[in-house]
Amino acid sequence: MSILLYIGGGVALILFGVRFLRKGLDRILGTRLAQWLTKLAENRFRAFATGLGLAMLAPSSTTMSVLAVQTVQAGQLNYRRMLAVVFGADVGLTMMVLLISLRVDEFAPWLALVGVVMFQFTRRTKTRGFGQIILALAFIFMGIGIIKGAAAGIDPEGDLIQIIRILERHGLLLAVLAVGLAVGLQSVTAAIGLVIGLGAAEVITLETAVMVVIGANVGVGFTTLMVGWSRIESRRLALGNLIAKSATAIIWLACAPWIASGLEALPGTVEMRVAYAHIAFNLTLAILCLPFLGLILRLAEHLAPQPDDVAEAFGPRYIKLGSIDNPSLALGQARREVLRVSEMVRGMLADLWQALKSDDARLARQAAIRDDQVDQLDRAIKKFLCHFDWDEENVGEQARLLRYSSELETIGDLLDKNVSELVLKKIRLNLTFSQKGWKELEEFKDMVTENMVIAETALATGDRDLAGQLVRNKRRVDEIARELRDNHFERLKQGQTEARETSSIHLDLITYLRHINAHVSHVAFAIAQSNDENGDAPTQTSAV
Repeated sequence: MSILLYIGGGVALILFGVRFLRKGLDRILGTRLAQWLTKLAENRFRAFATGLGLAMLAPSSTTMSVLAVQTVQAGQLNYRRMLAVVFGADVGLTMMVLLISLRVDEFAPWLALVGVVMFQFTRRTKTRGFGQIILALAFIFMGIGIIKGAAAGIDPEGDLIQIIRILERHGLLLAVLAVGLAVGLQSVTAAIGLVIGLGAAEVITLETAVMVVIGANVGVGFTTLMVGWSRIESRRLALGNLIAKSATAIIWLACAPWIASGLEALPGTVEMRVAYAHIAFNLTLAILCLPFLGLILRLAEHLAPQPDDVAEAFGPRYIKLGSIDNPSLALGQARREVLRVSEMVRGMLADLWQALKSDDARLARQAAIRDDQVDQLDRAIKKFLCHFDWDEENVGEQARLLRYSSELETIGDLLDKNVSELVLKKIRLNLTFSQKGWKELEEFKDMVTENMVIAETALATGDRDLAGQLVRNKRRVDEIARELRDNHFERLKQGQTEARETSSIHLDLITYLRHINAHVSHVAFAIAQSNDENGDAPTQTSAV
């Protein structure tokens, strides 16, 4: 029992090391992983090479699975191109297993010492990130060392060995158990790391190790399917990946004895031969499946057909607690959800203006439903963003997203409670704006709408020039609001009947549009204030 506890402790240390490694990579690369992915994956072969390179930078199967699913769900890359990226990532991820196989566990204490010094006693984010990676590697190597040491103490005549020998006679069952192991650990690196440790202690044969390698790779396919099941595009991606892995696994299961014999003939240690098996499996998958990418995806589309137009329960589209634990990826998804809310709010303004123009009371009353939806998404965004432990590099972006989501929620309330009531009042009293007054209102509304688009773009890109333009536009909108009031008062002095009858509605519309513009403009201050090159940062003004 103590030996099993030691082996379990070694696996736990590997799992923690893999997770810690992902956090370190996040400190160094931030949100750039997803950005590089979108820019580089132009065709299937370039996408394959992109996945290969990204997996070497971020050697974690869970990270790559979540990155693939979230990128597809965010609409940044279609699932057809992403599957080629996943094939490349599968090959790139084998480099971590090869590193584990090089018997470097005796150097783990030295790595731990260097890692602790860099992570614990430095301040720069990137230096701490490198320290975290080194420390994570130390944990992984320590875990392998613990497994090796514990496995060496297993009684050759004991029950555990007898169970292993029985399983070795049932290769398919062994592969199925390996699938469950990889799904449970959510890491192919941890599953194969366990095999390397047992193989080094000569507890299992190389043919047994090959069976586990096959099952562990298929298990990662099931993990991706679970992560991506919620959306049709990511479900098809995951099914295509699982089909490719399963087809490769069937070929390998049929040829397992010959594959094991071929690996035995290769130079190197048992651990290195296990790593070679992992590399060879994923190279086989890429060689066999990349040319037939279209066929695989057509089969995936057949298994996951596009659902009929069914009323879907309203809710967050890009964020979901528990579906992602990488802060940088979480920021990207939260940004997509906030931009979705911004588009909804802009649509509310457009619809209310159409209702004002056409005297459509039904369209005006729909603002209440849209506002409830905006409130629902705002609560979900806040809950999602406050779920993570942000480091100093990402906390500023978190604050920007939280702030802009709150501003949008306020604009939604303003449109529902105020502008909608003005529209209904105009319809109820059967009022008509003067021709010049209506033209001025239309132009003013268009200016505010344009600023909403600029704010969305500034939030999405972090563009400092756009942020500065938004700040300047806010001042211009305030000036025009005063001019429009003066123009209206001039028409009242001239005794225009239409101007007199619509006076309160006209002036209130100017006020509310100005407030909307002020709330929208607040997205610029967090970008422009901290990055003003001349030190002349703009001063935030009140929304009122």
